[in-house]
Amino acid sequence: MATEKATKPQKAAEQAINTVLNAAEEMATKSVEAVDAALSTSEKAIKDGFEQTGSYVKDQSSAFQSGYTQATDMAMDNLDVAFKVAKETTKGWDAYSQQIMDYTKKAFAENMVMAEKFAAAKTPEEFTQLSSEVANKAANRISGQSSKLNGIVQSTAAKAAQPVKEQMEKNFEGFTAN
Repeated sequence: MATEKATKPQKAAEQAINTVLNAAEEMATKSVEAVDAALSTSEKAIKDGFEQTGSYVKDQSSAFQSGYTQATDMAMDNLDVAFKVAKETTKGWDAYSQQIMDYTKKAFAENMVMAEKFAAAKTPEEFTQLSSEVANKAANRISGQSSKLNGIVQSTAAKAAQPVKEQMEKNFEGFTAN
């Protein structure tokens, strides 16, 4: 009986140890499964993060590329407009200068004719009449010349402003479309 009693506590202890070992093994298995699940979830989250980051970078790079292209296109268009304005302004100044040269030649020729008439005048009345004629012709010439020069300036300004206006409208449309 003494061996049976010693065996019963041993069996009970053995059974308790086995239960604890089984529980520890089950906890270890569950812990390994939990760690594997956590690692798998982390790995998936990292992969998703990298993919999303890559996609975001592609989108932002594409947006930057598009914006850069638009900016360079706009700069080229604006430069073209500046050249058109310079061309029209140069044409206007050429026309203005030519008009002044023509006026100067015409006025000089008319003044030479009038000088000859003054030299040929024999009476004070003729001299006074010629003086009045010279003053009228000079006033009419100056008035006509001013009108012609103003017309050239207005035409030049309108022609030079047109490409700028068109480019501004194009730029505005580009900004509002985006």
